[in-house]
Amino acid sequence: MKYTIQEDIGAHFLHKVVEEVKDGKTFSFVIDNIDWEEHVHEMRSDNQNESVHAVATSIVFDCVSSSHLPDEEPQQSLASCDVVKLVQLSDSDIALLILIYKSIAAHILCEYIPTFKFLKDLVTHFDVPMQHKVEMQQKSLVVPFPVLFKDEKKYAEIVHVLDQLEKWVHQIYALAGKIPPEKDISNAHYVTLPSVPSTSQPDQPLSHVHPVADPNDPLAN
Repeated sequence: MKYTIQEDIGAHFLHKVVEEVKDGKTFSFVIDNIDWEEHVHEMRSDNQNESVHAVATSIVFDCVSSSHLPDEEPQQSLASCDVVKLVQLSDSDIALLILIYKSIAAHILCEYIPTFKFLKDLVTHFDVPMQHKVEMQQKSLVVPFPVLFKDEKKYAEIVHVLDQLEKWVHQIYALAGKIPPEKDISNAHYVTLPSVPSTSQPDQPLSHVHPVADPNDPLAN
């Protein structure tokens, strides 16, 4: 199946996505599998029940941009990385968490258990200090995209899904004016990606080949 986002998600949603990208907002694609059974009325050797598989797609815009973070190789090897040290809390962090949990528990008790309602005015409204507090209080912008009739359990078909997401990204960034005109392929009926010198699937999406990207790819890196 070949899609153009103009036809499939509607002008209003597309306009919103393009405007957000113009403003420098970044996004991620979220995909999820959909599986259902189609049962036939009369089962025969040539007319059997069928399992149908599809992939739902949507765009979720980042509340906080990660564009300032490094995009190079991992700084540590996952094989030798001590996860405990990465998530270890300091004594002050633990003390702060205890205060937060006490405040949340007290609000729940006073709100839902009548016996404790008389203590409601005594409960401390603890203001949790956090980075990006204003941004995280904003409602996330989620834009539904078309459902792709592909089976996520099959490698070749999930590669086709990645190909389609890549084409949509080309279209969005082209409409937002983020891609130079000479590299704008958004109006092409089907995007032919450059061949990839890899032992993997020949149609593996180019943007996912690491670390060398084609210099003609407008979405390199």
